[in-house]
Amino acid sequence: MSTKTITGTAMLLAIALVAQSLRIFFPFIPNQVSMFLIGSIVSASLVLATWRYGVKNGLIIAWLTPFVAYMQGMLPMVPFIPIVAIGSTLYVWMVKYWQHRSRLGLVLCSSVIRAAALYTGFLLFFQSFQVPQKLMTAILFSMGWPQLITAILGIVIALLIESRMRS
Repeated sequence: MSTKTITGTAMLLAIALVAQSLRIFFPFIPNQVSMFLIGSIVSASLVLATWRYGVKNGLIIAWLTPFVAYMQGMLPMVPFIPIVAIGSTLYVWMVKYWQHRSRLGLVLCSSVIRAAALYTGFLLFFQSFQVPQKLMTAILFSMGWPQLITAILGIVIALLIESRMRS
């Protein structure tokens, strides 16, 4: 692995982790705003790391960000870490597969698969374990259509950055 790859991946991981920390530094930002802002930045970091440095580097970010989210209290239970990481892993694989194919396929397939994996993963978890109704409702909501939007925005942001870097 080259120094450029390590440094680039580390920078994108840092961007994702700083984005996740916005809730801590700016607690007055409404949850709905922070969810879309942070989710879109993290998604863009995943996409850029995957496209520029490879799937393995996208997966590093995909697996570290949910762990840090748990440490920050954003994921309230340890079993949520792998559920989020698996959803992000599928997203990384899909954005890599669709990178040089149809833009519509890239946006739709990658985003729908991520949102569906997250929602389904949490739903299966909640069907298997007793979780307070209020927590279950909040998490299922945030893992539904908002994940679709943040995944789409992450790809759009990554495409815009990539086009700027080429010119």
